Amino acid sequence: MSELTPMTTMKLSERIRQIGPSATLAASARAAELRAEGIDVLDLGPGQPDFDTPAHIREAGVRAIREGRTRYTAVAGIPELREAVADLYSLREGVVYRPEETMVTAGGKQGLFNIFAALLDPGDEVIIPTPYWVSFPEQVKLAGGVPVYVDTDEADGFALRAETILDACTERTKVVILNTPSNPSGAVIGPSDMEDLAQLAIERGFYLLVDECYASLVYDGADHVTPLTAGAEAQDVTIFCGSCSKSYAMTGWRVGYIAGPAPLIKACSSLQGHSTSNASSVSQYAALEALTGDQTPVRQMLTTFAERRDVVVPRIREIPGMACVDPRGAFYAFPNVSELLGEEMATSADLAGWLIDECHVVTVPGTAFGRDGHLRLSYATSMTVLEEALDRIANACEKLTS
Repeated sequence: MSELTPMTTMKLSERIRQIGPSATLAASARAAELRAEGIDVLDLGPGQPDFDTPAHIREAGVRAIREGRTRYTAVAGIPELREAVADLYSLREGVVYRPEETMVTAGGKQGLFNIFAALLDPGDEVIIPTPYWVSFPEQVKLAGGVPVYVDTDEADGFALRAETILDACTERTKVVILNTPSNPSGAVIGPSDMEDLAQLAIERGFYLLVDECYASLVYDGADHVTPLTAGAEAQDVTIFCGSCSKSYAMTGWRVGYIAGPAPLIKACSSLQGHSTSNASSVSQYAALEALTGDQTPVRQMLTTFAERRDVVVPRIREIPGMACVDPRGAFYAFPNVSELLGEEMATSADLAGWLIDECHVVTVPGTAFGRDGHLRLSYATSMTVLEEALDRIANACEKLTS
């Protein structure tokens, strides 16, 4: 009997080999490593609020446990939560959404993954404006799609214009991603631009995937608008992906939701039934309270984030070699640091790594978001940490410019 030859090299699938790790999670991991070494690290990398989940939402989760609501639920979510999501979009958009046009996912990230997997065939193109959230391209590639990048203009506040999308459209365009407010730039798509984008989607027959994870975090009295500003006819080409993570400080609860045409929702539910099944039952009851209960904590968080933004952005502009547009939503600044780059420090990834070593401040390089020459700084942390971190960055950058 011949001996079996041990497998010395594992060959992973092509679809896995073409994706990379999340740069934002890698930044957080690096911060944890340094802290474990006893280094005083200030972390401006996290994409999560520094607030506790509001008390009434936490209590709803505890109550669900006490009442024994800890078994499997329907794959697409408990009926009450699907109805609450339908009501959210019906009231906000002025059109009718039925519960069967919604479903609950294990965070917004799973919602996006489900949508791409259900919609895309190999070679289908997905237009992704830059700067983009780090997982968009990787999820598109995993689903067999082809990312097509279009650059927004920094001088225009990273605003997305319909003509930019039109120039990138082909017969294979299946989806255009609209991330508003944007992670990482904080850009918000305005009503006229959104209406133009909706009309283009209707005319060309592609879908608009609206990632509105930060929908409640919009500053300066601006409104969060969607393709349905163009009218009810845009409903058939619009797919929403939302989350409780940022608005309600529920990142660890892992609850997201999607809304769109019923056939797509049915397909996403089938997919989820063979992957994770339902989102956590306890988290769903907490999310139900989040969507239907007191919204005061959301407004309080928004006020705090706005106050921090109004301190952080001017401070960044005082740092030698940095410039920064005003973020109009979310809780990130995305400064341009190209003046600090050169032969010895060629990319924003080099600069981010240098800042960790030089002054022990963690940022995320713009390379992760498709726009080298920038850094993403999160102001979802205390003002004390922000002021100290910016002092450290300013002192470090003076060495590069002196």
